[in-house]
Amino acid sequence: MPADMVHRSGRSVVSFVLLECALSVPFWGIGALAQAHVIPDQVLLRASWSLTPMMAAAILVYREGSGAAVRQLFRRIVDYRRIKAKIWYLVVFLAGPIIVFVQYGLALWSGHQVPAPHFTFLVPVSFIGFFLVAYAEELGWTVYALDTLQERRSALTAGILTGIIWASLHAPVWALAGQSLNWCVWQWIYVVALRVLMAWVYNNTGQSLFAMDLLHPGLFVWWYLWPVSGTGLSMPTLYDPRNLALISIVLAATVTYLWGPKTLNLYRGIRRRVYLETVRAP
Repeated sequence: MPADMVHRSGRSVVSFVLLECALSVPFWGIGALAQAHVIPDQVLLRASWSLTPMMAAAILVYREGSGAAVRQLFRRIVDYRRIKAKIWYLVVFLAGPIIVFVQYGLALWSGHQVPAPHFTFLVPVSFIGFFLVAYAEELGWTVYALDTLQERRSALTAGILTGIIWASLHAPVWALAGQSLNWCVWQWIYVVALRVLMAWVYNNTGQSLFAMDLLHPGLFVWWYLWPVSGTGLSMPTLYDPRNLALISIVLAATVTYLWGPKTLNLYRGIRRRVYLETVRAP
């Protein structure tokens, strides 16, 4: 097992990925059977797949540190006090709609016939639903996987690696939903870049799980401002993973340049001031 994939406390990203894969296999199988019309499509059952990262993290944390460590893990759910700079709430709430509406603008600019956004109560209702479920995902992907990787790697590398794993485990779901290989490849790239942005937000909010849980729904629910398909991934026709990937890559590159790849939370102006003070020091 690679040494830099193991946390100094004994946590292992490899173990987390293997366990998450094992827990995901039944859900992939159910999806395949539903796609083949062998069984009815069970939306709630598919949604419960989001619980598996939390389950994997809890199992591994219990093995590594008993029940007390698990209780400490779950206490992260209410860690909103970690968010010292309240301005980051704006970033948390605006990141999703910015990406979505830039994509909408690109769709209009390229001549696609897409309807105007129309607010429905599906947006706030879905936000609440995603908010409750996202805790389960982020307890695993952020608190366990990302935190573990950041112990030995830069924040940028940790974000990319988390994104690669996250995207790869979602790829079977996209394929089972009938998406093309080209669509899946661009969606994979989009998700990896998205994880870098999520690592940036996480590190600038005091590594708050609460901030991540607010951010996560906003990356998805704004698509419900347009009519969505009732099958598959329930995305509107303007959803274009290629454009979304390019948008997210530009944003991820920008924040990496400004906040630095090592921690993603030390703004360029501050880094320069620290450097100058170091150089001038006797």
